[in-house]
Amino acid sequence: MQKLGLVLIIFSFLPWLAIPLIVPFLVLSVSQKALLVPVLLVIAEVLFWLGVLLVGKEVAHRYRRYLSFRYVWKKVKKLWQRQK
Repeated sequence: MQKLGLVLIIFSFLPWLAIPLIVPFLVLSVSQKALLVPVLLVIAEVLFWLGVLLVGKEVAHRYRRYLSFRYVWKKVKKLWQRQK
């Protein structure tokens, strides 16, 4: 079940990528594209939270900490200081 949860979390990023990379180039009217964007966002959120439910609290907390802005910023600062 944990693997399925991780797959769902990873697939939840695909709709976010599809919005700027695919939706503008689809042969749809502007109103259909405007409707498609929130639908993709809702799908992404549902996939993400289903994945979090399946992987469990501990794994979700670990990935949340790893992907947090503060953690990434510390890594970038550390890399920047090494290059000086």
